[in-house]
Amino acid sequence: MALPNKITLFFWKITLVGYVIAYPDKYEFQDIDTNMKFNLLDILNDYTESEKDHRRDSTDDPYENWTGRWMPSRPGEPTPPPKVVSNKGKDEESHHDSRVPMGVKSPDCDDGKTNLTVDWDHSVTSYTCYGQKINPDTEISPELYCDTIPKKYEAIHKCMYESIEYKDDIPTYGSHRPIWPTYGEYTYVPKQRWIHNLEHGAVVMLYHPCANSLEVERLKGVVKGCLRRHIITPYDLDETKPLALVTWGCRLTMSHVNKELVIDFIKEHALHAPENRVYKDGDFDDQLIKKSDIVSDEEDSIICFKQM
Repeated sequence: MALPNKITLFFWKITLVGYVIAYPDKYEFQDIDTNMKFNLLDILNDYTESEKDHRRDSTDDPYENWTGRWMPSRPGEPTPPPKVVSNKGKDEESHHDSRVPMGVKSPDCDDGKTNLTVDWDHSVTSYTCYGQKINPDTEISPELYCDTIPKKYEAIHKCMYESIEYKDDIPTYGSHRPIWPTYGEYTYVPKQRWIHNLEHGAVVMLYHPCANSLEVERLKGVVKGCLRRHIITPYDLDETKPLALVTWGCRLTMSHVNKELVIDFIKEHALHAPENRVYKDGDFDDQLIKKSDIVSDEEDSIICFKQM
């Protein structure tokens, strides 16, 4: 707008304002030609808004003329806090979104051969005796312990890209790997594997590498003669009770073998597990020494009948 026009508009505004103040009851007038009433205050406001719009359109400020979206923000505005992104991998997130199927081999999750060092580094110290042989002590009584597992408890299958820890030294239930071991005797089997066998009703025999060899063989003979669904492996047990039997929810630790007690434990607790109808062998066989033999039948319909 030219300077003379601005001056004229300024004085015209002053005149209107002065008239309204002097004659507050006469700020309306009627046009003789059109017979329409006009309000001086409305006219003044219209001119004021029109001038503002004109200034907004004619400004040289590029920020004021910009009508698009500010990326990331308009200059001078405070910076928003950074977006927090989960550090979980896609595989881990998908695991928590859906259950990992049992027994389905997959190198991306568990095929029984990939990433096995997550559970065990294959060190010989896990199954080798470096100290003195442990003599059986008949003065030490066997100890039976059973966990109270909620009826609706469902163990989770975890893939090999995540570790599994347990609160007990000898766990009787818990999360485990999707692929379970073939039944039989092993040089060593990590607990993350054989807990899955427990869920299928198996008996797992554990023995300290330095346990008395005669006691170990006696216990092996009873277990092998009771049922096909068994796992035998060395384990880091307390030296006062270097022998143990584990079933789903229960364990029996001992210093020496009481055959009758062992048979009673197996008959009482074997096959009492959530998935006891699954009797087939698993596909994990790392460090397998000898596959188990059928005792009564493949389903172990009769427990310990050869020991009767």
